[in-house]
Amino acid sequence: MILETVRPLTYDDVRHVGRYFREGIPVVMDLTAVADDEAEQFVDFAAGLIYGRRGDMERLSPKVFLLVPSVLATPGTVTSVVKKVRPRDYGEALYVGHYFRKGIPVVMDLTAVTDDQAKQFVDFAAGLIYGRRGDMERLSPKVFLLTPAGTAVTAPR
Repeated sequence: MILETVRPLTYDDVRHVGRYFREGIPVVMDLTAVADDEAEQFVDFAAGLIYGRRGDMERLSPKVFLLVPSVLATPGTVTSVVKKVRPRDYGEALYVGHYFRKGIPVVMDLTAVTDDQAKQFVDFAAGLIYGRRGDMERLSPKVFLLTPAGTAVTAPR
């Protein structure tokens, strides 16, 4: 699966978000480095993109969004979806593992759990990705992207 992470510095970088989405590539749009007014412009652009090309946009944290086109690119193999899991307690760690073991990238949103539970989840995820040769990227303080082996995540823009 291909998944792009775009971290724009100015509104001029909006073309990266649009290009990948138009090509059927899911995009994590990380707006933490731009001012609030520019972040609003990006969100408005993304809303128009979603409306015009069909798809879905989900807020992962105050300034991080996941944009998923309705028709996904297929680079040689079937493209899977990205699953967002927002657990309420550590007992839901198995859901993270369940999707990840199936080869589905997981956005693990830990904003609803305590800091101690979040640490447990991160330790669990570290073992999971190490054991399955995957990767984990922090998208915001309590939101992580877990990518299974064979998932192409390109360098941020």
